[in-house]
Amino acid sequence: MSTAIAFDFSDKTTGPVALVDVVDRLEDGAYCWLDFDDLEAARAMLVELGVDPTTRDRVMHNQAEGLFQLGRNCIHCTVIETKVEDDELCLFALHMILGHGYLMTVHSNPSHVIKRVQETYEEDFFALAESGGFLLFEIADHLIAGYRDELLRLSHAVEDIQKRLLGDVGDEILRDVSELTRWLLDYRNAAVTAREVIHELSTRRSHYVSRSTQPFLDRQTVSLERLAGDAATERTVLSETMALYMGIVSHRTNKVVNRLTVVSMVFLPLNFLAAVYGMNFENMPELGWRYGYAGFWGVISIVVCLLLWNLRRRRWL
Repeated sequence: MSTAIAFDFSDKTTGPVALVDVVDRLEDGAYCWLDFDDLEAARAMLVELGVDPTTRDRVMHNQAEGLFQLGRNCIHCTVIETKVEDDELCLFALHMILGHGYLMTVHSNPSHVIKRVQETYEEDFFALAESGGFLLFEIADHLIAGYRDELLRLSHAVEDIQKRLLGDVGDEILRDVSELTRWLLDYRNAAVTAREVIHELSTRRSHYVSRSTQPFLDRQTVSLERLAGDAATERTVLSETMALYMGIVSHRTNKVVNRLTVVSMVFLPLNFLAAVYGMNFENMPELGWRYGYAGFWGVISIVVCLLLWNLRRRRWL
């Protein structure tokens, strides 16, 4: 669905406007916010607004990376939304094109950030807004709120992995840890990219971003820096948890190997005796003894007892 909203900051009036009337409203001095969830419709509007072809191509083809680019008559920046859906972290590109008198947002997937802005922008417009830059602050604020929500979900996933590792788990835990590590890395990259984009908007002198808005945008970079650091911390915790799990597995394996070693040490001399008396030689005097069989088992019992006593004394058993 494509929408257009016009703002008049002097009269404090706002309302929807037809897309075909956007250019006329811009010429009349209104500020317009255009939102598109259809790329072809967005391309047509970009052409009508006179946006250069290079920027139009970037909007059409960049659906995975954040960026900040200056066009000939606009600023094009892209931030990445994050959303955990069906136990998987999904990344969505949100394009923002700032020109003379307008802000245009483009997204090929439903944007939770834009939905939240649409629900709250009127209150801030009537209370505080002095220029179109308030929309940038709204978008940044809701983007960060979304990042916080998704980081909380990822943190819960890390805690779940930690609890599972204390129980009986199979090889599937390695796949789950690998996926969660990748999600945390993707999340951190999205937060870092958003921080760089907002930092550029808050520091670069431009006709498209008012100076009164820039200090507020600059404060948002601190929150994004903290979120990126928290994501890196969660990734470190996950790595340390996995290392602990591998240590537990190694310890269990060592205990099994230790028991097998003890058994081997006990049976090694017994195998030697069995091999000796299993040979078919006629001149083996023990074979003619009346108590030779009992004596054999007596020697074996003594050897086993001595070995076990020695192992316990050395604390190997």
